[in-house]
Amino acid sequence: MRSATLFLVSCILMSFVLNQVKEVEGGVNPMGNLCDRKDIFVGGCGSNGSKTCINDFVKKGGESNKPASCECDNFGEEHLCRCKFAC
Repeated sequence: MRSATLFLVSCILMSFVLNQVKEVEGGVNPMGNLCDRKDIFVGGCGSNGSKTCINDFVKKGGESNKPASCECDNFGEEHLCRCKFAC
């Protein structure tokens, strides 16, 4: 009976510990809060589309408008920038 009680108590304690670990992991975001923004600019993506998009957003809104990362897609005479910004 004593070993069964010990086993039951250890299972309950383990469930508390595992639930706490899941809650802590859920709140961790190494990149911070990021928001997506899209915009269309004149010209092509060039050889480095990510850098082209970052420069386009900075030209449009200043250094405070600098995205963390971007993807670029050509559409004829224009390009679409999909970027992630700090929220």
